Amino acid sequence: MAQKRSVARGLGAADPKYERVLGIFNVGSHWVAFMIDKNAKLCHMFDPLQSERNYAAIESSVRKVMEHVLDLEGKLDYKKIDWCKQQDGSSCGIWCVAVLEMIVAGASWNDNIYRLQPYLRMRYLYKVISVLTKPVGGE
Repeated sequence: MAQKRSVARGLGAADPKYERVLGIFNVGSHWVAFMIDKNAKLCHMFDPLQSERNYAAIESSVRKVMEHVLDLEGKLDYKKIDWCKQQDGSSCGIWCVAVLEMIVAGASWNDNIYRLQPYLRMRYLYKVISVLTKPVGGE
């Protein structure tokens, strides 16, 4: 637990200049996500499978790690995002990234977005490649 808290702090989660903290993590070969709005004291939770067990795991992890790091122990409300459900057995990571991006942008869901899955895969791959090919520290 201490290591998880240390990593979260090291990545700047507790920095007061950030109003939101986003996270994606793995629960038994499956990706889930959360977004904490520090000011509203609200944690949006997203499981692409819409599984109660996974939602319980998200809430438990956020309570044990992030509430402590953010000094919000016992102060967060939790809300499930239920408007997107993965349609296959391999797109959980893509939907986690897409849903977090939509929440941050204030965008609304439309079921036609499911058809964009191949585009989203390529879009996020391109973003990762562009980050990985940037010079680091003046190199």
